[in-house]
Amino acid sequence: MAACMFLLIGLLVSVTLAGPQPTIKLHEAEKNTLAVSFPDVPGVNAIEFKYAIHQPTGHLPRVTDTVTVRRNAAGHFKCEVESKHAFTDKEAMEYSVKYLSASGDVVYHVDGVFTIPAASSLSPRLYRRGNTVFEDSFNSHQLNPNHWHHEITCWGGGNGEFQMYTPEAANTYIKNGVLYLKPTFTADKFGDDFFQHGVLDVKQQWGSCTAAQDNGCRRQGAQIPPIMSSKVFSTASITHGRVEVVAKIPKGDWIWPAIWLLPPGWPWKYGAWPASGEIDIMESRGNVHLKEANGATQGVDRVLSTIHYGASPSQHRQQGDSKTSKTGTTWADSFHTYSVDWTAGHIRMDIDNQPVMAWTTPSQGYWSYSHQSGTNVWSHGGNDAPFDGKMSLILNVAVGGTNNYFPDSLHNTPHAKPWKNNSPTAMMDFWKSKQQWQSTWHGEDVAMKVKSVKMIQY
Repeated sequence: MAACMFLLIGLLVSVTLAGPQPTIKLHEAEKNTLAVSFPDVPGVNAIEFKYAIHQPTGHLPRVTDTVTVRRNAAGHFKCEVESKHAFTDKEAMEYSVKYLSASGDVVYHVDGVFTIPAASSLSPRLYRRGNTVFEDSFNSHQLNPNHWHHEITCWGGGNGEFQMYTPEAANTYIKNGVLYLKPTFTADKFGDDFFQHGVLDVKQQWGSCTAAQDNGCRRQGAQIPPIMSSKVFSTASITHGRVEVVAKIPKGDWIWPAIWLLPPGWPWKYGAWPASGEIDIMESRGNVHLKEANGATQGVDRVLSTIHYGASPSQHRQQGDSKTSKTGTTWADSFHTYSVDWTAGHIRMDIDNQPVMAWTTPSQGYWSYSHQSGTNVWSHGGNDAPFDGKMSLILNVAVGGTNNYFPDSLHNTPHAKPWKNNSPTAMMDFWKSKQQWQSTWHGEDVAMKVKSVKMIQY
């Protein structure tokens, strides 16, 4: 039996990973009653709370119910859960919470488990669903090679980006416990004449080339990227879990920061991109004044979270959402926690525990859901394939590109976008117009700054 009412009760009995999670409290006098309260999530009109209580004594019935919770007179979402028997030690409640909009759409979906303490035990107990397998707070003077490895290439990531990735100290460094991933000008290292007569042999210059696609290991003249930047991969990988990155994103026209997950090594579980999946926890555009024709913002006051999948590039599909900062602010103004909670049943991405994207695994699997054709490359995987394989964390700062991440139709103030995506000279068009955007690149504001990283395996 479940009834919704306003309760002021004292004992918090459990904390689970990720949010927005409900708060569960045991009634101090009536030991067969739990009070449940829910955080106020923007755009939520009602909450569907489904729970199952597993009781350790064999003759006691399993308690299950689903209740729709609406705001009480005080404007809060609260209800209570009752059992015919007093709750005892070692019992566990599994719950599923769906935050619903006025139209009935699921704005956010969270699951959790907590244990219920005996009446004599008043101390909170933490229920942990996973183990921390990787953590870095950047307390050393340089990047730990046991934790991270660099991308070193002129390849534009398949997006026609305008940077090369290097291990240069100017592009990747640690200062005061913060990791900096900073784009710089290639001409500052090699000179302006380099774009006319120079030859860049990546392996000869830095001892390694990690991606040979699109002449990634050797470029000359106008094909040399005008920007040098940083992209690092975690040596650790997880299959299902939680990733938390505390970061301050960069600001400056045409800068493209990302915090994301890809499979490690090669070959990938289901084949080349996007067959093995991609999870983008955070992407943004560094422009301060970048808008669509209708006035919708597309700059640094907006961040995006997206998943990518498909049997082949031609069958690429994606699901995503975005979150805009408070009026008068940008996401580059301060540090925020960007996170993903990833299970077989869902992929949820947050900023500071507030939802950006909430996605439930299609019940029929991704192949049928997305109407893929040909041979089912995910037929031997789980229902959530391709998101059932190992993934590593990637941190990088790209610049520009011709894949339409910066559409030609966007309006930038005060200077228009200095290249067209279909131009064969897009990269040099961008560089030759540097007087238009260079003034928006201020010192270390162009760097993505990372305070800490944590990876938890469920």
